[in-house]
Amino acid sequence: MARDLGHRRRVLRAIEHQDLDRVPCFFSAEPEVEERVLAAFGLKERLDIIRFFDADTIQVTAYCAPPDLTEVETAEDADRLAWPDRTCFDLDAHVERVRDARATGLAVLGGAWATIFTGPRRAMGEAKYLMAVMDQPDLIARVTERITDCHLDINDAIFSACADSIDVFFFGSDFGAQRSLFIGRDSFVRFFKPHMTRLAKHAKGFGLKVMFHTCGAVSEIIPDLIECGIDALEPVQVSARGMQPDALAREFRGRIAFHGGISTQTTLPFGTPEQVREEVKRAIAALGPTGYICGPDQSMIGDTPTENMVAMYEAIHGFAVG
Repeated sequence: MARDLGHRRRVLRAIEHQDLDRVPCFFSAEPEVEERVLAAFGLKERLDIIRFFDADTIQVTAYCAPPDLTEVETAEDADRLAWPDRTCFDLDAHVERVRDARATGLAVLGGAWATIFTGPRRAMGEAKYLMAVMDQPDLIARVTERITDCHLDINDAIFSACADSIDVFFFGSDFGAQRSLFIGRDSFVRFFKPHMTRLAKHAKGFGLKVMFHTCGAVSEIIPDLIECGIDALEPVQVSARGMQPDALAREFRGRIAFHGGISTQTTLPFGTPEQVREEVKRAIAALGPTGYICGPDQSMIGDTPTENMVAMYEAIHGFAVG
């Protein structure tokens, strides 16, 4: 293996479960943390932070919200709404951002943030939506179909214009809470799995890898994610039930890549730098070194000490893969 694959190839080879020069990583933090890091190290912008920590990915995502669903009662009501499409954002400006990201040499994560569960759930109201999953299946089926159609249209515009500058289609919805799924697996399979498959298949038609974001305790649906065509799961939220790296590796090693794995609830905010280093070593030993992109299991928030961030990236880069 070459001593330096470069960022793009390193990430793609990790997702493909191929040999690596080192474990790839990423940077993810809330704005207040970014500002602190910029000030601490005399940096000017977010890209400087990515470079400073020698991370491997950059994200350029198009966001289009669903319509207000609070008054929707039937599938026919949903059909009468004005759903977003490729006209909901400035395609030319977005393509320019994607091209600029490609020029960095980093692996580019892009496409529409195709949230087919979390977005509509918020647009309808949490209680009403989750009740409808049980009591109004026709409504949920139609809303999910319509929002997926919107995101497919947006993705088709983006990928047709600049798929050659994107490496990974990255989208998501939060199906997991801390100890369980928000909905039963049967409902996931019925309402969402077919449409996630549509989104993944469309992206793969443009030669892209597919990464899916869902927080929480989602080990029960990882086999379904694999069947949908998901190449990488983001994140491994290690404090959630069933998401411990050793357990995930035993069941899914080689079948799906993992992203995250360093706890933003315990170790990163409250541990010592040495404890952070030890958690990194354990995560990579379990999930990697290939098939794994290492980093925080959520965006780092204000209680994460800067020295613990430094320790995390030092440990990732110091892990010997040979």
